[in-house]
Amino acid sequence: MENRRQNVPKRVIVVGTDHSDQLYLQESARITQPFDYITLSHCWGTPTNEEKERFCTTSQNYPERLKGFSYHSLPKVFQDAITVTRELNKQYLWIDALCIIQGDDNDWKKEGARMEELYSSAYCTIASSSASGWNNGFLNRTQDFSQLQEVSSVQKIIDNFRELVDEGQLHTRAWVLQERALSRRTIYFTAQQTYWECGHGVRCENFSRIICPITRAYLLDPHFPNRLLTSGCKVTVMFLQELITDYSRRDITYPEKDKVVAFSSIAKRIAEALSTKVSFGIFDCILPRLLLWKRAGKHFDPIFDKDKSVPSWSWMFYNGKVDFLAYSTIRVPQFQSLNFDDSMRSINIEVREFEYHHMSGRDREYMIYADIGEIGCLYFDTDSAAEIESRNCVVIAMSHDDKDDPYKQYYILAVQRRSGEEEYERLGVGQVRAGYVSKESTSGKLL
Repeated sequence: MENRRQNVPKRVIVVGTDHSDQLYLQESARITQPFDYITLSHCWGTPTNEEKERFCTTSQNYPERLKGFSYHSLPKVFQDAITVTRELNKQYLWIDALCIIQGDDNDWKKEGARMEELYSSAYCTIASSSASGWNNGFLNRTQDFSQLQEVSSVQKIIDNFRELVDEGQLHTRAWVLQERALSRRTIYFTAQQTYWECGHGVRCENFSRIICPITRAYLLDPHFPNRLLTSGCKVTVMFLQELITDYSRRDITYPEKDKVVAFSSIAKRIAEALSTKVSFGIFDCILPRLLLWKRAGKHFDPIFDKDKSVPSWSWMFYNGKVDFLAYSTIRVPQFQSLNFDDSMRSINIEVREFEYHHMSGRDREYMIYADIGEIGCLYFDTDSAAEIESRNCVVIAMSHDDKDDPYKQYYILAVQRRSGEEEYERLGVGQVRAGYVSKESTSGKLL
């Protein structure tokens, strides 16, 4: 009973019986028996300040909502979620805007940090895939699946899962990634039909099973991400890189406040499964691989002050798309000197110098030239970083393990010394011939 009580939300909405107008918030600690609850994954859209104050739970209306409030006082997407919860014969529903006190930073920090438990412990998650905001319902159809007679038309609807769900507006949101990964079961309500996703795969309304790509199949694990334990290093690295790449391409309304926390629950679950530590989206057990991220989009802006919050070595420092240097060409993954310090906020590094005559930029890639011609390339995190005259680097990996081969490739981070003698910040990532990198190094910390 005690474990059960720890894994439920602090508050739930009691939805009552069919067609009842009466709802009320319930503090879970006051519910004496174990209970099932359903979660809603939805787009907030662009509600006005007046709508937020009217629909959200705040410190001002919280006492009244414990006593009761009206079904008809809520926006359509919440009403539809209540209808589905009742049809599933469940009494309790969790919606972030109603069950977390909005404007209360302490309540948000406590409940936001518990998303892992909240979604993984829910009976199922309702995903309002066809609703772009609060005022749009998701139970109305633009097309009636049951009336489609031609097999080709039915198959077309089945094949649209990627378009309607994976590429739909709901899944452009950063928060939704971990909501999907951590949920044991999810029901997607799209404009054309309803899909069911769980540990056994994805099925549509005629029970046809949809085959998912192997990397995304890990997100179907009801005990996410236990499948990684038997997958081997290469698959685990590929999965984590694709997960980070996916997350970086999603929209987030308040990046300074939510960029880290919206990934924290899924990161915590992965770290526990792999028996490792995680810091700002980088997992200790494959630290070198995940440091080799690079800017992928035109718009790539720092979110945080470099002296606070998120370190420069983390992809979370920026608001924009990231990719990773090619996995297949990296043969030797790390040097023993590369590791997190005790605080998990800085990385112990060995700093070297590399030589070149000049650089030539094309798009976001800068080719490095020496007397013999092209010797490597760099991808700077910002346009201004390319203008910094720094020849310091950290060797992360190499193309092969021949210590005496000057033609092998070093995979490096370009870094710049900060105010402290041993403190550095990241400028970018790239690769360069080993013969143009010094063998001597000095110890430092990457902040």
